[in-house]
This record gives sequence, C-alpha cells and structure tokens, in this order.
Amino acid sequence: MKTFFTAGLMILILTCAGQGKYDYLSEKVRKTVDSLMWSGPKQPAQALLLGTWHFAYHDLDAHKTKVSDRVDVLAPQRQKELDEVIAVLKRYKPTRIYVESVNQQYVDSLYGSYLQGKHTLRRNELDQIAMRLGKELGLDKLYAADDGSFMYQYYKRIPLLDSLRNASRSVVDGEYWNDRYMRMYDYSDSLLKHQTILEHLLMYADPYVLKRNHGHYIIGGFQTEGDEGPDGLSMWWYSRNLRIFNNIMRTRPAANDRILVLFGNGHMSILRHLFEASPEFKLVELMDVVNRR
Repeated sequence: MKTFFTAGLMILILTCAGQGKYDYLSEKVRKTVDSLMWSGPKQPAQALLLGTWHFAYHDLDAHKTKVSDRVDVLAPQRQKELDEVIAVLKRYKPTRIYVESVNQQYVDSLYGSYLQGKHTLRRNELDQIAMRLGKELGLDKLYAADDGSFMYQYYKRIPLLDSLRNASRSVVDGEYWNDRYMRMYDYSDSLLKHQTILEHLLMYADPYVLKRNHGHYIIGGFQTEGDEGPDGLSMWWYSRNLRIFNNIMRTRPAANDRILVLFGNGHMSILRHLFEASPEFKLVELMDVVNRR
C-alpha cells in the first residue's frame, strides 16, 4: 500500500511537471493526496491547538514577565474577554480537552469539585479556560496530557544523561540571540496591555510567531563542540513534546472527536508539526474558528 501511494504521488508530480506547470504543491494535488489518504473508513479527528501564556505567572520559565506587563485575568474586563474566548471555542464544540498537567487524579478531583460548585476558579488557564469551557459544553472529563522528558526521568540513574543535563551549551552568537529573544518576549508581553485576551491568543497561534519562538530552543542546541547540544535538546525538549503527543494518542481520539489541546505556547511549534504530519488528525486553525458564525 505504501508503494502504491508513493508511486501515485510521483505520477501526479511528474504529470504536472510534464505539463510545464511544476505546481506539484497545487490545490489539485493536495486534494488528490488527501483523497488517497482518507478515502477509506478511517477518518482523522479534528484538533485545535491553543497556546497560552501562564495566566498565574508562576515564573518557572527562563523568561519572566515584568510586573508592569502582567494582567489580572480575574479583573472584570479580563473576565469579559475570557467570556469572548469561551464563546469562540464553543463554536468549535470540542469533545475532549487536553491540559498541561501530569496528574490525572488531580485534574479529575479539581474539575469534579468545580462541577459540583465547590471550587472557586483561580488565575490559571486550566481553571479559566479548560474548566469553564468543559462545564459549558457538558464534558464530564478533562485529560491530563503533560509529561516529563526522557532526560529528567533518567538522569539520576544514567551518568551520561546527567552530564548532558549540566553540559555547557554556549554557541557562537548564543548570548547575542538570547538577548534578542528576551527583547521579543518583552515586546510580546507589553502588547497584552493593549490587546484583548483573544487577540493575544491569535497572535500566539500565528505560524510565523511559533517559528520565531521555537528558534530560541535551537540557538542553545547546536554549534557545540560535540553532540551535547543536539542530544540534550532531543532528550529534553523534543522528548517531552513527543510524549505529550503520545499521551494524547493513547486516549484514542475517534474520527468524530474534536479535540482541544491547551498548553503553554512554547510547546506549540513541535506539537503543531506532529499534528500536521499525523494522518490521525486534521488541524483546525484558531482564526478559522473565530471567523465562524
């Protein structure tokens, strides 16, 4: 079957080239490839990726938002803006919501208390988006999909991993680019003072912004003397996000599912790549959901 699919795709490419079009990425070819992939009984689930900043400002990441640029999501105006976000997401009608937690029991207990009217929503995206949206949609469960990385799981038992974890990853122009990224993050944070929450989330979801943000991980992972950078990056950041994707896959979303993945935006470049490439899913853009009526 794989050989048949590859041969069919090559015929389409060569046909276009033979006609002098060279447009093997044309809409016609894309539709044909989609037809070849999904003409059988197995259909993809829909997936909407929603990257956020951490509403509670835990200050656990390398970049810490200046106090002057922080917003209080519990303030009346920001609560109205969150009402708008919830209303937009309801148009998508998610059947499953996946959140950035490693503890399913904790999420079950917290969400159950909220559904029973026993939990007051806090300043975090789990409470302000996932739980509010889940309740309004009548969902009885939220899915904890976060994970640790291979490196942080085993570094205490495997000396080589411990050495990779502590290895210097100074690279050519690394400090220069790191400074540029910090400026970019400060600029992004400052925009939220003049944007609604939905506008800020749409900015986060822009493919260009995702690529630029992902570049910060890249500058610390390459141009090292040996292979410490690439190996460390793969066993730390790529490992964690691959595990997150696998945790979602292990829940076996069905073709009629519309899943919502709610994580910090730093995860979204890799997760987007995985969801775009996987035939198990059809990626839905936040802007397209905003434009639905």
